[in-house]
Order: sequence, then structure tokens, then C-alpha cells
Amino acid sequence: MVGPLDSERTLDLDPGDRVAPAKAFAAGFTIGHFRVVRELGAGGMGIVFEAYDPDLDRKVAIKVVRGRDASTEAGARLIREAQAMARLAHPNVVAVHEVGTIEGEVFLVMELVPGETLALWLETPRPWREIVGAFVQAGDGLAAAHAAGLIHRDFKPTNVLVDHAGRVRVGDFGLAREDDFELAKGSERLVAGTPGYMAPEQRVGDPVDARADQYAFAVSLQQALRKAPKVPRRIRAALQRALAIDPDDRYPSMHELLGELRHALSNRRRIVAAI
Repeated sequence: MVGPLDSERTLDLDPGDRVAPAKAFAAGFTIGHFRVVRELGAGGMGIVFEAYDPDLDRKVAIKVVRGRDASTEAGARLIREAQAMARLAHPNVVAVHEVGTIEGEVFLVMELVPGETLALWLETPRPWREIVGAFVQAGDGLAAAHAAGLIHRDFKPTNVLVDHAGRVRVGDFGLAREDDFELAKGSERLVAGTPGYMAPEQRVGDPVDARADQYAFAVSLQQALRKAPKVPRRIRAALQRALAIDPDDRYPSMHELLGELRHALSNRRRIVAAI
């Protein structure tokens, strides 16, 4: 995913959890057949470059992932996840074009999205309907990923892009992995993400499912609406349910939560039309 510099500061881990910096690739360096143009940003999960694809004559974003040696199980799993993401074509998800390795590190080639992060977009005061509409788009992207068996694990406004036309895309699935069967077997415990957005079960390292993304989505939207006037009670009630401590008390899926948000938007439009 790509946007302003801050868009790649994706993880707020403890200093001891930081991994070694990715290798620097100067302008003109080639990653696969892609030619590096410039560095766009760096964060806990990797470093992102703007690059040029001479085969298709287009600009792309390339993320070289930190701490994922391609020869390890973690690296192999990331490659499998990236391949699954590449099969996911949805207007509200940053497209993954290709995955490969360079000097033992995994890299992902992604759609270059001109725009800004949702976090920056939210810095401009906006009415609740505009905010909820943007989040519904992001929620559609999450729901599509869930349908493909992917969990984001680090959803937050800095991991969402808004392009110049107002289209919202979820990106930075750097912590995403296919279903949690391995975790459920107790083969490993994954505790990574941004503490303020993590669901309770994720914080303690328990196996998580798509309802953890629902929790992070609700935290993000609740924060975004904090200063918005006249937010309907129905939206606040929907967010409270999505923020339940017990995953079983949340909505069964993103679709149900998004249905509530859409209903609130639709009701408001009908009231305005009647006036």
C-alpha cells in the first residue's frame, strides 16, 4: 500500500519486538524486473518504494517485508498469504500484483494508489455521514478479505487509503494470514498489531478470526466519530456491539455490522427527503 510517508508506519510494537531494518534500495536498483524510483516510507513491517514496471508501463508500489526470511516458515507463509491476496480482486482492497524474493527477503508488488491515508483524511472535520460512508467502503474491503479466508489483524486508519476520487481501499495486510487452524492447534502464538486497536483475544495471543478485524474497525470508526455532531443512536449501538469483549457477542460477520451502518445512512437520507 502506498500514500504519504506515514502510511507505512503500521506497527506500534515494543522496541524489543522491532526487527532489523530492510536493506536500502537506491533509485535505479531493480527488484525483479521492477526499477526502483524512490523510497516512499518505512515502518515496523517493512520499507515501501515507488517503482516502475517496464513490461506494463505503469508505476507500482513495492514493499520489502522485514523479518520474513523467505527460507523460514514465516517467510513461506507470507508468500502463500500474498498469493491468496493476489487472487482477491475488490475495489476496496489495495491490489497485490506479484510476490517474490530478493536477497532472501520477501517483497510484494502492489497497486500504487495516489491519495492519502484515511487517518490524514479524517484530520479534516467532516459530517458523520461522510465518515461512515468512507468506513463502509473500508468494511466492504475487509468483508471481501474475510470471504477469501484472510484476516487483516492490523486494521486502523493509517492502513487504509483514500484516493483522489474518494474511493477507499484497505491495504497493508502485512499481518494477514489465512485461517487460524495452525494457531488453534497451539503451534504458535501471534501477538502483533497496534495495541489500541487490537481485540482482547488478540492481545493475549489467543487464536483470532474475522471478528478481531470487526473490533478494530469499530474502534477506528468510534474514534473518527468522536467529534462529529448528531451521530445516530443506531450507529453508536452497532459500534458498542462490535466492541464486545467476548467475540461471540459481536456481529457474526462484517456484513451484519455494515448492514446496520447502511441502514442508518439510508434512514437519514429518507428523513432529509421527506423534509
